[in-house]
Amino acid sequence: MPEKEPDSVKLAVLEEKVFNMVEVISKLDDTIEKLSDLSLNVSKMLAVHEEKLEFARESAAETARDIDELEDRLDRKLEQNSKRLLVVERRIWIGVGIVFAIVAVLQSSIVTGSFTDAPSSVIMREQS
Repeated sequence: MPEKEPDSVKLAVLEEKVFNMVEVISKLDDTIEKLSDLSLNVSKMLAVHEEKLEFARESAAETARDIDELEDRLDRKLEQNSKRLLVVERRIWIGVGIVFAIVAVLQSSIVTGSFTDAPSSVIMREQS
């Protein structure tokens, strides 16, 4: 009978170890399930963040295109305004030149006395 006791003790120890292993395996299964859920949630979050990043990239590209377009429009407007300013300056200088020419002609006429050769009025002739 002593031989059966060690077998029964061994069996009891083995049953306890198996029971403990079942608990550990059950906990491992729960942990694996939780990790699987966590992995799925992380995948969803990454997908959402990727969509947000893609939207931000598209938005940044659109903004860059808008800025380039605005820069082109401003360059065209600046060129138009520069041309208009040159035309106005040219006209001003032409006007100044005409005024100087008229002043020069009048001044030379006064100096040479061409205006004094005009017929004098009757009153002025009687006084002389």
